[in-house]
This record gives sequence, structure tokens and C-alpha cells, in this order.
Amino acid sequence: MKKYRMVLTALLSVLALGSPAFQFAQSPSASTANVNRQDSDHASLMGLMRTINTLEVTDFYQYGSYSSWQTLLEHHEKDLNGWLARFYSREANVHFGGMPEILPGWGLRLHLQTDGQGYVVVLEDTNDKTGYAALSDERGIIRECKYLQ
Repeated sequence: MKKYRMVLTALLSVLALGSPAFQFAQSPSASTANVNRQDSDHASLMGLMRTINTLEVTDFYQYGSYSSWQTLLEHHEKDLNGWLARFYSREANVHFGGMPEILPGWGLRLHLQTDGQGYVVVLEDTNDKTGYAALSDERGIIRECKYLQ
């Protein structure tokens, strides 16, 4: 009986001493929230770059050449709007626009070779002060870029 009383007292002591720690927990700072938002934006930007590469390969096999941004919008409107609905939910009724600013805060440069057999695409977060961008070409390799400091 004495053993159970000691165990119960020890357990209650641990609970009593451990519970006040929760009231002193801190909420994340605004800078942490900004970093998380920025990381989320960069992940979305990379996702769009993967989507563009996929659509370019699709057009290449279907039409024999890579496509301009305007042509991608025409050929793959459903795919691009589906990407917007799933991964870019900042504002309602947002649609892809023409270059250079295809979405608010996102700039795109898509250069095709004259024969249509290659392309270079740069997608950048124009709100990011570090110059964050994604770069890719017809090989499908995506590179992350930032300004040199």
C-alpha cells in the first residue's frame, strides 16, 4: 500500500510540475512565418517548373517540337488550371497570364530554339529579395538559383 502511495505521489508531482511549462510556450515569430511562407512558395514554384517540363515533353512527342508559353496555355489549359487549383490557392479566380508575369509575383522567361528542338525556361519569385529562381531546359533537369552575395 505504501508503495502505491509513493508511485501515485511521484506521478502527480511529475504531472503538476510538467503542466505549467505549456503556459510559457512561445508562438512562432513573424520571421519564422515568413520563412515558412517563402519555403512554401519555392516548393510551389518548383512544382510549376516540373509541370512546365512535363507539358513541353508532351508537346514535343505530340507535335515534334517544344512549345512557347502561349502555345502551352492553349494546348494544356485544363492541366495548368488544375495545377492552379491544387497548388496555388492564394486568390480565387487567378489565371495564368502572358510572360513575363504569369502569376502575381512569379516571372517566366521561356526561350525556344529556332528549330523548336530545345528550350530554356526560367521561373522566378519576383517577391524574393534573394533572387530565387528555377532554371531548366529540354533535358528536364531543374536548378535552383539565387543572387550571388
